[in-house]
Amino acid sequence: MNLHPFIIIVSGFLVILWVYSALSKLTNWDYFKHAMKIQVFPLWMCKILIYVIPALELALAISLLFNATRLYGMYASFFVMGMFTLYIGGAVFKWYDRYPCACGGLFGRLGWKRHFKVNIVLTLIAMVGVLLMEL
Repeated sequence: MNLHPFIIIVSGFLVILWVYSALSKLTNWDYFKHAMKIQVFPLWMCKILIYVIPALELALAISLLFNATRLYGMYASFFVMGMFTLYIGGAVFKWYDRYPCACGGLFGRLGWKRHFKVNIVLTLIAMVGVLLMEL
């Protein structure tokens, strides 16, 4: 069975996800910076992540567009989604002293439990992309 169309579909879906996520941060820059400052990690880390996160999301989207870098982009998407899902899981399972900010956009309106479920699905989609490319 030729899996190529499925790889393109998963890649396209992840590209849309990463571009949406990055653009929502960049177009609402002041809100994003404020939201990052009230996360559960130290302020010094926030000052780095406000630049790294949107750049990483755009880099992931770009890596998924090209055959030469798509497998790397799939692995990186799976890793980043997994890490973010764990972070959200910390809010759902009350691992933190306080709730982190939901950070706006479509996902910010879901609430923590639904956001966690959506992120699990997105992580699984990225994992499927990896598996399809490795076959």
